[in-house]
Amino acid sequence: MIIFATKRLYVRQITSEDAKDLSKVLADPLVMQYSTVGVHSQEQIYDYIANCKKQYDSNGFGHWAVYKSANHEFVGVCGLNKHKVEVDDIIYINYRLAADQQGKGYAVESVFGALDFAKNHLKLSAIHALIESANVSSVKVINRTGFNFVKSSEFRGFNVDVYQVTF
Repeated sequence: MIIFATKRLYVRQITSEDAKDLSKVLADPLVMQYSTVGVHSQEQIYDYIANCKKQYDSNGFGHWAVYKSANHEFVGVCGLNKHKVEVDDIIYINYRLAADQQGKGYAVESVFGALDFAKNHLKLSAIHALIESANVSSVKVINRTGFNFVKSSEFRGFNVDVYQVTF
């Protein structure tokens, strides 16, 4: 099921058929360097897929698979999560691209698509981003897509900067 499409990408729900492609992201130590959950084993990738399905059913959103429209090549994942940060329940964006897909503008493009989906289909008024300050590439993506710094906080035992975009 396609969630949204951009100029070069389409974003759809993750299925068990995506396990091999997901390993290009979730099992790559470099890609997962700033992840609060770390590198995934093959078993954890299947747990991740099951959790995505659960999130789709309970929230109407979750992590989605990102593919190139032109050739259906896997790019990465992008999606929305719901968690408590300090005392606030927030919905935040998360994205990870396969190493060979980074630096091509796909993160910015998929984030803009996800924001449009959040605003126009989910009718949300704000989306957050949680980023470790050392993750310079993600900070650049968030700045280029209209997010503003809100505060520094802690999430899952990591120091993160909290950003927000409002609609």
